[in-house]
Amino acid sequence: MRVVKKPEERRAEMVAAAAKLFAQQGFVRTSVAEIVSAVDVAKGLFYYYFTTKDDMVKAVVEGYCSYLGTVAQQIADGEGDGCEKFARLMEHEAWQQCFTAPLTADLCLPQHAALYTDMCDRVYTHMRPALEQMAAQALREKGADEREAGRLVGVGLYGLLMLARRGEMTMEQAREMVGRLIGSELRAA
Repeated sequence: MRVVKKPEERRAEMVAAAAKLFAQQGFVRTSVAEIVSAVDVAKGLFYYYFTTKDDMVKAVVEGYCSYLGTVAQQIADGEGDGCEKFARLMEHEAWQQCFTAPLTADLCLPQHAALYTDMCDRVYTHMRPALEQMAAQALREKGADEREAGRLVGVGLYGLLMLARRGEMTMEQAREMVGRLIGSELRAA
């Protein structure tokens, strides 16, 4: 017998189940049937909350990007100089997964370019405030104009995400590029 739950609770359960499956096998290899089976609900309920599987992907990505933003803000508000903060962020497990998760690999496929662009927008929206704070701090510490932090973050973050999508940017190369952008070498934390 199925348990009746509030709609927002049931939706969150489905998103959590999908996130787990997507992290293990990507969204291309995950079926709607697997998602609903994981939470023991009828397939029709999936379509009550999500028009398509792409909508589910967006919901999972939104949760992940929100988490990344929270991690980035905690680092930005923490101890250390701007360069140390960037290094800690780039070494954080959540950021590392951006380059290695099966979900990200699926998003990088040419047929999913719209979903990848959506993900980039979500990463930028959630991470921008913390990244601008860290960039302004790093620029200030180097005696540079911290008013450039916003543009630096925008160009840098979108550039890194696009190069990563094309397979032209490793984590080490990303660390070096960020260091060059803020005028300092970033060492692994």
